[in-house]
Amino acid sequence: MITNAPAKTKRINEQLMAYWQSMRKGRLMPLESDINPSDLAAIWPDCFLVQSHEDSFRYDYLGASLIEAYGDDFTGHEICEALLFPHPESLFRTFHRVYATAAPVMDESEFKNSKGVVIKYRSSVLPLAHASRSGVAFLLGGMRWKAY
Repeated sequence: MITNAPAKTKRINEQLMAYWQSMRKGRLMPLESDINPSDLAAIWPDCFLVQSHEDSFRYDYLGASLIEAYGDDFTGHEICEALLFPHPESLFRTFHRVYATAAPVMDESEFKNSKGVVIKYRSSVLPLAHASRSGVAFLLGGMRWKAY
């Protein structure tokens, strides 16, 4: 169950934003260590955690629903336009935007997964800090999708 989130909220972006806001505690963004997957149990299969560095990103966690959407498990893989197929180009740009602005961003687009299936999605990407680093160190996101 998500703590501090409105009970009737169904949209993943609203649930993640409410949780992220509750974890901020007056800071620009919460720390990655503040995130507790059990607090997000109802939506955790639709979530991802990305470690960020200036121009590169790596999935540290990819929920079961997203593994299904991508057609493979990309946990631990670096994300860049050339190295991780079928990563959505729009979502890759969103990662860069969140990293640069330290502000949440919503994304809506489509991509063809590794099995050739067209996936239409909506995602929300939120910045997270790390105690030993300045700026955005991680991205917490959630994605709902449909296959076509």
